[in-house]
Amino acid sequence: MVILPAVFALALAGCQSYRAEPLVPAERFSAVEAERAAPSEASEEPAFTFPRAVELMAAHGPSLKEARAEYVSALARARVKTPAPNPALELGPEYGFGPGVGNLYRLQPFGSLGFTITTAGKRKKQDELNRILAAQLFVELQARHRELYLDLRRQYAGWILEQARVAAQAEIEVSAGKSLAVGQKLVDAGFASALDLGLLDLEAARLKAATLDARRSLADVEGTLSETLGVQAERFRKPDDRPLPDLPAQAPALADLRRILLDNHPGLARLRVQYEAAEAALRLEVARQYPDIHLGPSYAGETSEKKRMLGLTLGIELPIFDRNQQAIAEARTRREEIRIKYEAAANRALAALERASRNIGFAVEKLALIERVLRPKAAANLDLARKALDAAATETLPYLETERAQRAVAIEAVEAEYDVRRAWVELEQAVGFPLIVFPGETPAAWPAWNEDAPEGERK
Repeated sequence: MVILPAVFALALAGCQSYRAEPLVPAERFSAVEAERAAPSEASEEPAFTFPRAVELMAAHGPSLKEARAEYVSALARARVKTPAPNPALELGPEYGFGPGVGNLYRLQPFGSLGFTITTAGKRKKQDELNRILAAQLFVELQARHRELYLDLRRQYAGWILEQARVAAQAEIEVSAGKSLAVGQKLVDAGFASALDLGLLDLEAARLKAATLDARRSLADVEGTLSETLGVQAERFRKPDDRPLPDLPAQAPALADLRRILLDNHPGLARLRVQYEAAEAALRLEVARQYPDIHLGPSYAGETSEKKRMLGLTLGIELPIFDRNQQAIAEARTRREEIRIKYEAAANRALAALERASRNIGFAVEKLALIERVLRPKAAANLDLARKALDAAATETLPYLETERAQRAVAIEAVEAEYDVRRAWVELEQAVGFPLIVFPGETPAAWPAWNEDAPEGERK
């Protein structure tokens, strides 16, 4: 009976112990606050260029941290090979009774040790499935990084252009203040009425409200950037140089864009690795229809005499009724489901690509019209109206209409540039790959793309 404690001690020696790591909300919250507010290593926060935004997102971005944690969890399982089935140990007494059994041999020991030998390569196929599931989350990490990177380009351009909108609105507000001063002089000179001055004053107040709206929009953009990057908006220091890239005159050819899309679209990449996982799951379920072999030696004594017996059993479950039909059918239809989803996603991706490519042309044409025709014309009309107002040759209302038209054109110009840059970002998002280079950015910094886990992270 000394063997039983020894076997249990040997089995328990490899077991792992539990170590509690409680989540303390106050500590975690303080750590997050400290990370968001932590200054850079430099004595002064660097200018908030696009490469700096990318750097902050890679180091502090909450969405990237979540994706990495999910991948590491799957990788932990994939790194451990599927173990062989545990042997089964059975021990106990046999009690004999009847006239032929003497008291000396009434109780006899009985014991057996069973082993299971897996067939059809089940363990290898399970390891393969675990590896593909880890690779699936690795692709998810890369896809989310690529999506965040492309959306960061939109957010950053929006941040710069919202600042341009605030600056334009402030300039218009200053211009309205000058017009109000001119109107006061005209009233004093008797060339304008109090009503004219009241209209100018009302317009100046409306422009102040519009400036506040522009600043609120800028604060919204900064809040979104702060959420994406995981740092406080106070760390965003506007660069001195022009931080946005010059844009091409037209989009690349659709045939070239389709080739880029096929290799880089995050949604299609997710479905490709899901299909691989479905293939591996189907192979595993097919292998599970074949029964395992059970092998076990046994030891027993005869209760009627002083005799010991050793036995060896070899067993196998006969797959007559249950051949894992349900799981195989489900895995096979799951694979077909993902194939159909891939085709549907490809259809939607191509439609989005064609729409984004057309939108660039319209947005560029509108911006060119504003810059070549509307802005010069509005500026010339305002100059004429201001001269007429100074000379008391026109009334206040026509001047206000001219000034409003010039202001509307100035804001439309900012909006049009915003639309052009947004159209380019939408095209980049449609293909899943950057198409323009920001100042200070290098293509080597673009998120990597590999649909398999790195060699150093495989089991």
